[in-house]
Amino acid sequence: MLESMRNHAQGWLAKVLLGGIALSFVLWGVGDYFLGGSNEPIAKINGKPVDAGEFYTAYERQLNAYRSMLGKQFSKDLVDSLNVKETTLQTIINRRIMLDVAAKLGLAAPEAVVLASVHTDPIFQSTGQFDAQRYRILTRNMGFSSAQDYENDLRVTIMIDALEKALMDSAHVSDAEIRDLFNQKNEQRVLSAIVVDAGTQLSKVEVSDEQAKAWYENHKSSYQSPLRIQVNMVEINPRDLAAEGSVEESEIQAAYEKRKAEFSEEEQRKARHILVRVSASDSEATRVAARQKIEAAQARIKAGEDFSAVAKEVSDDAGTAKNGGDLGWFKQGMMVAAFDGAVFSMDKASISDIVESEFGYHLISLDDIRQAHQTPYEQVKDKLRNEILVAHATEEAYKLSQDLDEALGMEDSLKAAAAAVNLKVISSKSVSMDEAMVEPVLSNPQVGQKAFATLPGQAVEIIETSDGRFVAIEVAERIEPDVLPFAQVTRRVYSDAKQEAANKKAREVADEIRNVSGKSMDELAQQFGQAKFISKPLRSNGVGDDAIWLTNAVLDEAFKTPQGSWVNQSMAVPQGFAVVHVEQVITPSEDEFNAQKEVIAKEAVRAKGAVRFARWLSSVREGYEITTNEQALSRF
Repeated sequence: MLESMRNHAQGWLAKVLLGGIALSFVLWGVGDYFLGGSNEPIAKINGKPVDAGEFYTAYERQLNAYRSMLGKQFSKDLVDSLNVKETTLQTIINRRIMLDVAAKLGLAAPEAVVLASVHTDPIFQSTGQFDAQRYRILTRNMGFSSAQDYENDLRVTIMIDALEKALMDSAHVSDAEIRDLFNQKNEQRVLSAIVVDAGTQLSKVEVSDEQAKAWYENHKSSYQSPLRIQVNMVEINPRDLAAEGSVEESEIQAAYEKRKAEFSEEEQRKARHILVRVSASDSEATRVAARQKIEAAQARIKAGEDFSAVAKEVSDDAGTAKNGGDLGWFKQGMMVAAFDGAVFSMDKASISDIVESEFGYHLISLDDIRQAHQTPYEQVKDKLRNEILVAHATEEAYKLSQDLDEALGMEDSLKAAAAAVNLKVISSKSVSMDEAMVEPVLSNPQVGQKAFATLPGQAVEIIETSDGRFVAIEVAERIEPDVLPFAQVTRRVYSDAKQEAANKKAREVADEIRNVSGKSMDELAQQFGQAKFISKPLRSNGVGDDAIWLTNAVLDEAFKTPQGSWVNQSMAVPQGFAVVHVEQVITPSEDEFNAQKEVIAKEAVRAKGAVRFARWLSSVREGYEITTNEQALSRF
């Protein structure tokens, strides 16, 4: 099996061209971090340490990713509930083990593959070509101390991905497994629910002073001051550079001459037609009948009837007939050859003889002609000047960012580096995430997210924003969240505690409804004064109905419940707590199965491959001695 894996993985490796940074790059950075002067191992794998610096880098990147995704919803409690700390450590361990196995199998990522991955990645390119300076700046922004460190990490990831793919691609599925997966995806159900709104219970609950204080003590992490930072920034804005720039008249004139074709307009003609459809494959009798029909239309027009009126009655071109055969304006070459040749040889306000094309027989009326013309220089001069200014400013901004990056490598602060290249440093006041939204530079999402994810003392990074600016960020101060005193948050505490009591009461009412027997949904909804809902037929993924009470948790439980039964627990939904009943189960047809079988089979292979890989990794881990230093881990 190992030989088969080696051949499969190496064959795949030869074809690898990564188009972007793999998810694992979010976790794996390079750098030396020593926490409080200690580098006590967090874990050991066969005696080889996972040091605190490596874990710190990975864990901070994960936290920063969550901060960026969750914004105001980010909290330590949420991080703890997601078990981010343990997940990060186990991912480091798995990566180390897979790298070891890949080495034993003789897998390697050739230098040519690594370089090809780098050079073909669009994020490292400017004007379609690999840009070494941009590459160096962006890899620093990713958290790598050098481009070589990035390439080393990329090489490891390619090897690990090859091993994972070899294992996952070896999975096979039976027809029965394909059928089961198809049924899971395509079975439909109609659900009904009574939703108990917690708001209806607020007037029925009270919160004492003791309960409020107890609530506060148990939920202190919810009452914290916001994270605040004070930053120094350098902004290089092409718009500012363009406003200060100038362009020689000769350069504008040269641009006009070079792009003259862009400012010229070809001759256009406006026509209408009557079409009687016929094709080369039609019988002679059909062709004769078509010819007679177009000749009859021609005769009516020659006798004085309006061309548009005849077109509406006779033409087989449904798209234009209703508009009297109007084709609008078009340039030469846009129509089929026979039609094009006829219309561009006609005089304005004339009607053609019968024209035969691959579509059939036409009569053409030429309504108007727009002569070819050249837009004068004076009319486009300002437009060209602005475009040239922007192009110059964009180029100058990029060059300045390169100069600043060079200076950052030689100076010990952003202020010194900015002074070396004659750029101005902007210092913000201490701001929270909300307050940063009104700051001129920090309000940019890319800049703000990076600033709040950076620690004081970290290397200054240059960010290129989506609107073309370059911003260097140095965090001078970072004030971590702290618990606010009870007296400062009393109103919020009472409100939160009362809402929680109302939620609890709503759940109790929902449980009571579910335990009532012998009554219809309508009767129960009326008895308890709550709203009743019924869904459209929907699948387990929610497709078919987007009602907000149909949460993933509701769907998961409802699709495990037989027709005609209650879901066996009250479900939390956005409006409160739902009591859910399965009204109908709709089985998919055999025709649907046959139409989707091939796609479902591929999905089944991927799913089974993922399980196979997880089991393989679990079995491989058993061959390694893994120890975790819980005391060291608890410091994070």
